[in-house]
Amino acid sequence: MQATKPLLALLLAAALAGGAAAQQSPKEKPGAAAGAKDSLDRGIELFGQAKYRDALDLFGKVVSDPKAKAERPEAAYWSVLAYLAVGDSSTAGSSIDAFISAYPQSPRVPDLLYQKGRLLYAKGDYEGSLKVFAAFAAAAPSSDLYPSALYWSGECLYALGRLEEAERAFGAVTQSYPSSVKVEAATYRLSLIGLEYRQRELLKLLTWSHEESLRSAEDFRRRERAFEASIAIYQKQIADSKRGAGNDQERLIADLRGQVADLATKLAASDAKGASLQADLDAARAALAAAQSQAATSAAPTLQEVPQASALNARAEALADKAEALDLLAFYLERLSAGSGAAKGGNK
Repeated sequence: MQATKPLLALLLAAALAGGAAAQQSPKEKPGAAAGAKDSLDRGIELFGQAKYRDALDLFGKVVSDPKAKAERPEAAYWSVLAYLAVGDSSTAGSSIDAFISAYPQSPRVPDLLYQKGRLLYAKGDYEGSLKVFAAFAAAAPSSDLYPSALYWSGECLYALGRLEEAERAFGAVTQSYPSSVKVEAATYRLSLIGLEYRQRELLKLLTWSHEESLRSAEDFRRRERAFEASIAIYQKQIADSKRGAGNDQERLIADLRGQVADLATKLAASDAKGASLQADLDAARAALAAAQSQAATSAAPTLQEVPQASALNARAEALADKAEALDLLAFYLERLSAGSGAAKGGNK
């Protein structure tokens, strides 16, 4: 970059470099132009024919001619345009800075400010481009390039994400300059900004929905964990309850079985006692029969009658004990059956 060098040295070096690289035009021979004015006019003519390298050669001669005082600023201006035309933006930018520094009062300054703003935008220096376009607008508010500068300012703002400001810039182009060549492009940008607004709102909505779903999912998982913990506690309580109920039933059944075993022992003893009493009763009956046979000879009572009554009473008592034992046995057997059924039902 040679922006700090004097304009004459800068443009002379650029013109010589351009002339060395360009092919010599068959119609343009060295020394053909009689003076600086003729060289300038011929260079502008070649520029119009898109012979930018040949034009640069002539513009360089004018800038380097110490006698061409009036033609130098114009030749320097057209050199910038030629560098822009051949795509040498770096040299064009340096030449613009040198021109503005050397000729700050030139009427060509606003036009070169516009070109510099375009160059900075192309380089991605949107903030710098905005400043240059602002300087252009202040220098030439009535310029034909003003709507275009306003449009490119909107492009810089759009690239920086400052959509509200960009919308105002594009809106000013479409409303205040309806015949501008940038109206169609500005209208398209306005539609894109509208879509961008909707996209931002949708993104906010999606972000909010996602955060809500995350909160809901976390709340659901928290409740699920609490529910699972409650179920585990409840199942443990049920298991403990069943275990305790089973132990009670087992103890009840064991008690009933013990009582049945005692009754069976008592019943066996009662049966044995009954058998003994039956033997005594049979003996008493035999004695009674012998006593009756003797009664035929004697009406006096005998002592055998007492054993008969005693035997009968003893047998009656034994039978009563047996009946009571059988009743108790039936009762406990019924209780035992009922307890077993309940225990099976609980285990199910």
